[in-house]
Amino acid sequence: MTPRAFGFAILACLQLTSTSLEAGEIPGLPSQVPPFLQRDFEINFSNDFLGRGGSVDDFRTQQINITSTLGDKWLAVVDHSILTLSAAESPGRLDQVSASLGFEAINRTDRNRVDSLVVGGGLRSVGNFAGARMQNGFHQLVDSDIEHLDYVATDRTDAMLWVDAQRYRVFHDSAATGFLSGWRTGYWLRGSSLVTTDGQWDNALGIYAVSSRNAIDVWLGLRRDWRSGYDRDPVQSATANAESELAVVAGVRFGALIIETVQQPDGDASYGQLKLIANRAPLPVRHTAPPGIGLEFDMFLPDVMVELAARFQRRVFTGVDSSWNESLIIDTGFGTPQYGSNTAVFVESRQLTLGLEWERALPAEEDWISFFARLGGGYRHEKLVGEAELSGQTSSSAGRAVVKIGMGLRFNAASLSDSWNYRLQLGIGAWAPVKDAYVQMADESYRVHKPALGVSLGMTFDYY
Repeated sequence: MTPRAFGFAILACLQLTSTSLEAGEIPGLPSQVPPFLQRDFEINFSNDFLGRGGSVDDFRTQQINITSTLGDKWLAVVDHSILTLSAAESPGRLDQVSASLGFEAINRTDRNRVDSLVVGGGLRSVGNFAGARMQNGFHQLVDSDIEHLDYVATDRTDAMLWVDAQRYRVFHDSAATGFLSGWRTGYWLRGSSLVTTDGQWDNALGIYAVSSRNAIDVWLGLRRDWRSGYDRDPVQSATANAESELAVVAGVRFGALIIETVQQPDGDASYGQLKLIANRAPLPVRHTAPPGIGLEFDMFLPDVMVELAARFQRRVFTGVDSSWNESLIIDTGFGTPQYGSNTAVFVESRQLTLGLEWERALPAEEDWISFFARLGGGYRHEKLVGEAELSGQTSSSAGRAVVKIGMGLRFNAASLSDSWNYRLQLGIGAWAPVKDAYVQMADESYRVHKPALGVSLGMTFDYY
């Protein structure tokens, strides 16, 4: 895969948030990938990218799912979904957050077949989990409409159990020459079911034809979803009804990138997914020395900021024989996050920092995972802008020196060439000003330059 292809993925990730989406995966289960594909770590962004779109931002409007293996038999799934309902007599919004562990009870795999059964359980919560800040912050990035919806009163946590069964069989292996050589075609069945202690029952059944060649997979098929037990509030009820339909599914994998679209011919729940995957298999090109240069793209959540960074290998506090790779890092961030829960006020933010990063491979993970930590300082500029009844209003700007820290994990994903490797990145970070500030807008005073803590999801391109 070329850097240009991944540049397209970055733009597509932003496009995910620009218009409406109407559904998504069952929250709490691993997202859907072909069962023969080794997926040890995955970040899945779900929205109406490659869906039909629309003029109303309703139902499961955004979804982020992270799936990771834990050893040979276990996996972990974390999911965040934003549910909205605006075109109704009882508009509102609600967020779903789930976390679960799965155990691979059956895994029979060879060149022509896969049989797998994973059982799992965990917790699913509904309430206010910063979904409004995330949705409206994304919309500000792409100049989309702001959603002014109040959270409904539902706030609870329930236990859940789930099962996920898959079957794959190859029925044709091409012996042709040239471009058609090496294509293998088979059928893929998947059935999933999840039940909660609140009486909610989610089911999905799919059948697909899959053709594969080297690092390319293409699939097409049908998927039917059923949802029941969602009668506590109109937001969950409307979302469940929209997701209970038959859909046509088309997907393609090219290396570490997966794009899938799910289209309901007779329903409202058409959506698309962009998935970034990594696995512990050795990369085709192995490097004994650490990368000399790294280029990063991250999304900082829930106060949505785009973060771009460049790393340059430098030895300041470590020696050449150290197991830690040390780098000088320059990063910039920009975005217009929502001002707390106020959907009429947003903080136009720009930040530039300079610092150091230390990274070390985790030997127990066969070097496919590395840990990093960073510390830096710089300058942040903030200004308030108004929406809704404050549309057209702006405040004066305020700048402050800031301190920034972060840590996280990087996962080997792909070799782009003999000199470039690509990795996924998951981390937590925080920044704090040396002093806060107050600005005026529409005859009111607002405190700005508040410290922030969040999660970063993204990717890094390393040059050796």
